[in-house]
Amino acid sequence: MRQGLLIATVLLFASHAVSQSAPQQQQQNQTARQALIEMFFGQAPDHFEKHLPEITRHSLAKLSSPGGQNVLAEFSMIATQMKAGGNNFQTFDTGPSLLIAQDPRGGGPDRIELTVERDDLIGDQDEIEFSPHLSKNGQEQSLPVIPRFTFIMQEESNVWKLHEISVNVRVPLADPGFLKTIEDEQRSRNEQMTMWYVQQINTAEKTYSAARGQFACSLSALAAHSTKDPQQSIGYLWDPELAKGSKGGYVFAISGCDASHYKVVAEPAIADSGQRAFCSDETGDLRASSDGRATSCLSSGDLVQRAPENATGIAIGGVGGASGDSASQPTETPAPQK
Repeated sequence: MRQGLLIATVLLFASHAVSQSAPQQQQQNQTARQALIEMFFGQAPDHFEKHLPEITRHSLAKLSSPGGQNVLAEFSMIATQMKAGGNNFQTFDTGPSLLIAQDPRGGGPDRIELTVERDDLIGDQDEIEFSPHLSKNGQEQSLPVIPRFTFIMQEESNVWKLHEISVNVRVPLADPGFLKTIEDEQRSRNEQMTMWYVQQINTAEKTYSAARGQFACSLSALAAHSTKDPQQSIGYLWDPELAKGSKGGYVFAISGCDASHYKVVAEPAIADSGQRAFCSDETGDLRASSDGRATSCLSSGDLVQRAPENATGIAIGGVGGASGDSASQPTETPAPQK
């Protein structure tokens, strides 16, 4: 599912680090694990290529670009980038960890550790399996899936070559920690989209009021179209699900409406979902209530976003069925409720 993203995360994280591993031993004493480390973090010009099987090297060498840059050189650049810049990066020839990288700059995990799950030497083949562990502020971060990577090394002319890479992904569907991570991510996405939907309604109300001199008192009124002359058909809310009052696990409604005022609320369809309720009014400010109740939001909701200063009053859909997108997307999304 996300193993490709996870691999990229590990590589990009390491690209801001400095290798502090000890110099490699002489080739005749090199283990498969040391060869794997040298392949990605070595200093010699051919540190990457020499640990590829001969058949692989010959095949990739045929794919040279017109400028002389071949696929092997591009692969080698990954290793160069992984060693460039950064703060703390270390590999281990033995022990439970293959790699530990630390980055205190923030914005993501501040520590990545690749833990060796097994290292099985059978004849001239060695299978090295490891799994990633991401931490932030000393706390290990839950992953949406739990991947394990296996590197199969094989000896050719007394040199360990990388013959195969496999990825095994485990999804612990009955694990409470895993389920909480999934719930938190989904809750955050649902809430962000709901904020966006409320903004659509606010923008549609502004356009409706500008055209008719008063606010619409229902979602269906915002979505109504003239059927007498299709060329003059006007609609202010062009999302059919939203116009019916239910979308993305939320129920939407307009209340407290007169010519110059209205209130719009969005309440979770499932009461115990842990999602917040959202509300707004003619000011365009967006508020939220952690108890998931629309009444609480209207009476004492926390301000999560002020009305966009550059709001133009042109609704999604505009006039005559053209689709616009002037409503600003949420710019502030507080962390999901625990």
